[in-house]
Amino acid sequence: MSRSTRFVLIATAILVLLSATGILWYNFGGKNGHGSETEEQQLPAVKIILTNGCGFEGLAKEFSDFLKDKNVDIVSMGNTLRPVYDKTIIVIRKGDNADLQRLQHMTGIERYTEARTESALADFEIIIGKDYEQYTKK
Repeated sequence: MSRSTRFVLIATAILVLLSATGILWYNFGGKNGHGSETEEQQLPAVKIILTNGCGFEGLAKEFSDFLKDKNVDIVSMGNTLRPVYDKTIIVIRKGDNADLQRLQHMTGIERYTEARTESALADFEIIIGKDYEQYTKK
């Protein structure tokens, strides 16, 4: 095999590898390491309970308006027994880590805890705290 033929074969192999890497990045990485919005909309909606944890009247409804364009299904809304939450938090009721990450990405809420119960109405509960504006003003 001649030197020029080897060069062409190596150059072609490099181009094929670079193209494959670009396709994988586009399909699985997207912007900022997250999948595209279109991919999210193709997944089933994340089922949540939305709870006002800080006592501001009408906050659950206001927060639900923020979530309306997200791939989230609000199955129930209400208030906590005591309005003591300063920080908004996701409570894992029966969901898995992949859906938790999706919910965190959609809402911007990073804080979470686990309180699993198979009798829960939804996979997750979002308890809205006094810091709610940092999530709704995006």
